[in-house]
Amino acid sequence: MASDTKHDKAPTHEVFHVVGDGDKARWNKIGVGWAHQDGAGLNLAINYTPLVDGKTIIRKAGRKQEAAK
Repeated sequence: MASDTKHDKAPTHEVFHVVGDGDKARWNKIGVGWAHQDGAGLNLAINYTPLVDGKTIIRKAGRKQEAAK
């Protein structure tokens, strides 16, 4: 399980703080994550703690985020 804590590969996920819904949602990237080898979890490196209402969303890295444009 040592590879679960060692980040020698590119992140597999991106972490966003999202305020609002639909077309008016504001997406702010706040960190990244690495999938565990067994696929049952993630290690997260979050660079920001949201201080406002909203939700935290984790998406696979490399996918275009429509609201992030």
